[in-house]
Amino acid sequence: MNLLLRIAPLFLLGAFSLPAAAQSCYVHTETSGAVPAPVVTEQCFEFHGLDKDDAIDWVCQDNEAVENSRREIRDSCPEGHFGVCTAPMTPETLANERAAGSQAANGTWPTTVDDDARVVTYHYHASDRAQAKVDCESSGGTWSR
Repeated sequence: MNLLLRIAPLFLLGAFSLPAAAQSCYVHTETSGAVPAPVVTEQCFEFHGLDKDDAIDWVCQDNEAVENSRREIRDSCPEGHFGVCTAPMTPETLANERAAGSQAANGTWPTTVDDDARVVTYHYHASDRAQAKVDCESSGGTWSR
């Protein structure tokens, strides 16, 4: 039997046993007496329809400039949300998950994001749930429960 045929199953087994790629980012923000409290203090977001596998890894990195926010990469967003915001992705969303909406039609934005790409944000805790819905819809998103 050919050596390649003998080791091929080992390669396949190894490839299928690798950990699954992270698909979501869980964000918990604490309040500080020095700044106003954020409206949404606990959320999780996912990117849908995006070809870039490492996009969540990039956006979900802890930012040292935002000390009161913790980000954690997870396989999926947990249950228990009070609302879901589904918004079109723009190239800017890859740097800031809250930057969503329609892309400029005049070509000012790079065309690195497909038209059907979406950012789906699950909201768990908020100081003002109605404002979370308003913020979603005013940025071009659709609110659901």
